[in-house]
Amino acid sequence: MMWIVWIVIAVTSVGLDQWTKAIAVSKLRGAGTQQFIPGLLQFTYVENTGAAFGMLKGQRWLFLTFSTLAIAAIIVFMIWKRKEIPVVPGIALAMIAGGGVGNQIDRFVNGYVVDFLEFGFINFPVFNIADSFVTVGAVMLACFILFGDLGKTKKKKESGSSDGTGNNKS
Repeated sequence: MMWIVWIVIAVTSVGLDQWTKAIAVSKLRGAGTQQFIPGLLQFTYVENTGAAFGMLKGQRWLFLTFSTLAIAAIIVFMIWKRKEIPVVPGIALAMIAGGGVGNQIDRFVNGYVVDFLEFGFINFPVFNIADSFVTVGAVMLACFILFGDLGKTKKKKESGSSDGTGNNKS
């Protein structure tokens, strides 16, 4: 049943992304930078022809192909391993897939991705909601890969298994 949660997360991320981009296009295109929280967050309309954060500018078809294959691989993996994927990686992969689809819609329809969120306190590229979902999902997945087994190892030690094989040394 966890797959229903994944679908809701992916669809929600695509919906939020497309909704906020529609607002950005209607309110920000040609309006220059608009302060939201002075010194912290501002809105700046950008048409990004590259990948995330402006990388690979002018390589639309290369990036379209690569990212479409990556999104398809995530979806196929999630379907194939749906009963084996733990909660956190499942949520993370759904966020990555949903964010990827949100940006792919822009690339296919417009030939560019609409970016509009800009931090005022650091020099960081303008980004969008889809980028946020992809980034947060990737960080969650990395944290799970790096630290996710800590809880299992701790439980094994508490239950008396200290050699990692399941054999009790006592």
